[in-house]
Amino acid sequence: MTPFSAALLAGGRSTRMKQDKALLHWHGQDLWQAQLHKLQSIGASRVLLSCRREQPLFPGEAVEIIHDPEGIDNGPLGAITRCLERVQMPLLVLAVDMPWMTAAFLRAHLIPSAEPVRGQFYRGPHGDEVLAGLYVPGMLPLMQTALREKHLALQPIIETCVHSDLATTQMLSDEQMPFFHNVNTPHDLK
Repeated sequence: MTPFSAALLAGGRSTRMKQDKALLHWHGQDLWQAQLHKLQSIGASRVLLSCRREQPLFPGEAVEIIHDPEGIDNGPLGAITRCLERVQMPLLVLAVDMPWMTAAFLRAHLIPSAEPVRGQFYRGPHGDEVLAGLYVPGMLPLMQTALREKHLALQPIIETCVHSDLATTQMLSDEQMPFFHNVNTPHDLK
């Protein structure tokens, strides 16, 4: 197996939820803890937690914390780019608000298994699922350029990477779609 890192994205502003999604209770623990445990269980060389400095998230010494820069909100693109720059190896990314994603799915479908390693993403009815996927260092120049130019949408970057043979996408099956469901509002939790 190719060495890889894993990053939990927990720094979102949670405006639609009206409370920090990372701190929602999920099966007896905070959602960020449940998601982090999934990433810790899949064999990553390094595990990162991307969050805002003011969030009360204390994962322990085995997890590297990557704080969002003060006063800068460049969304998931900024967070993923910072994490990928730090590890310089394939990076499995998982958003904190995807609680139905399983470690088994991540292990079976998004961990790099063959060389050369390309980014791996799934495509659903609304486009590429960019917040649960495998990013690779070869994608960094495109991501860094998009950040500099303030083009923060990830889907166009993934599409360009696919056309440049830096990434692959495959369609989600009906059985796989629930894994990628996001919790964005209180209604979504029900």
